Amino acid sequence: MSTPTTFALRIALGTSLLVIGSTAAQCQGDARAPRSERDQRAGPAQQVAPVSAPVPPGATFDPPSVSVEEQQRVLLASARTAWSYVSRNYFTQSGLVGALETWRYVTIWDITGALAAYHAAHGLGLIPTADYRRRMDQALATLESMALYESVAFNKQYDARNAAMVDRSQERSTRGFGWSALDMGRFLVWLKVIAENDPAARASVQRIVDRLDLGRMARNGYLVGATTDLKHDNHYEYQEGRIGYEQYAAQGLALWGVRADSALDFRANGKPIDILGHRILADRRGDEYVTSEPFLMMGMELGWASPEWESQARNVLAAQRERFNRTKIITMVSEDAIPVKPAHFYYYLLHGDGKDFVVRAPGGAASTSYPRWISAKAAFGWHALFPSDYTWSAVRAVRPAGASGRGWTAGVYERSKRATPSFNLNTAAMVLEAAYYAQRKCAFIKPEC
Repeated sequence: MSTPTTFALRIALGTSLLVIGSTAAQCQGDARAPRSERDQRAGPAQQVAPVSAPVPPGATFDPPSVSVEEQQRVLLASARTAWSYVSRNYFTQSGLVGALETWRYVTIWDITGALAAYHAAHGLGLIPTADYRRRMDQALATLESMALYESVAFNKQYDARNAAMVDRSQERSTRGFGWSALDMGRFLVWLKVIAENDPAARASVQRIVDRLDLGRMARNGYLVGATTDLKHDNHYEYQEGRIGYEQYAAQGLALWGVRADSALDFRANGKPIDILGHRILADRRGDEYVTSEPFLMMGMELGWASPEWESQARNVLAAQRERFNRTKIITMVSEDAIPVKPAHFYYYLLHGDGKDFVVRAPGGAASTSYPRWISAKAAFGWHALFPSDYTWSAVRAVRPAGASGRGWTAGVYERSKRATPSFNLNTAAMVLEAAYYAQRKCAFIKPEC
């Protein structure tokens, strides 16, 4: 999933493993992380309201009270700040960008974030065509030659400086330690976006896709990831993904002719639940990670594949706004790199394992002592898709996360509004995507709106 990292969260699922997202290990290079703030503990208990009908596609929230021109000014300035991180952490040899300033390793999700950042920065006019061409061409050339895991897919982690494959300990490896179907799905979405919008890159994109054994990433209608065990280095494959990320990643494979029909279908494993009076689809298999990011990416990158996608997205946002209505705490949930003990990466979930507005660490543990933050990715993404007074207030609330002009941290803590530590690539990429989408007003996969 969207993160600066391929996180090694593995949850037992029958006789297989479920791997969700991208690695928290990447964030472990930042030894300067402060302790969690006391004011980030769970807010007041929420009252349960009757289940509402889904927010219908096309419905709008209260429009922003500021002009479109002011919104565009803020979004463009925020995108410039995001680009400053990308530019400063760019490696000329590989064309890649470090996931964190303190962590030079990347997953394919991170690499995709860099490609998205180049595309959006060029579209926004932040970089000239020659600079875009240099960065994109170098990154694609690197991807044409990067080592694959078992000749199937990109490994879970690489060294951003030279694109060398590494193992779990970030040591050079000739084999690697597996692939993430979710990360690969996002990567395939962006390869299609680039191919549709950049004719000069199409041949390179096709050569990259031709290297991959996409059919190995889907089986019996579901997405398939792979890993090696720590003791014997044996290869294992497993069903990967849950509601939201699963459908988004499956769309990526479908764009290149590989369909995982059960993974594409919300109804296959969707379980309607009530969150503060709004109907959300959780996952009947459990272990769900319902959060903002897959809906933001689907809306901005591909558009709504079905009315179901848009209805679910609007309800995910509406539930967050309702928490604000009841607690006066601006709520924008996502998964983010926050190097604060005891972990270095957290998932702020709308719903997970029967609980609403829960924060988890990699490994699945949830605690009320974990940090709660207003995600910059979520604030900018939701405002780009469904601009309202509420989303605008969230964009304004996260300003301290980008105040230095050197990049964006994950966001600000819910109560103190202090910026979380550590600039990261994936927040930068999402801010750039949001600003570009707000300017275009249509999905990136469309060359013209």
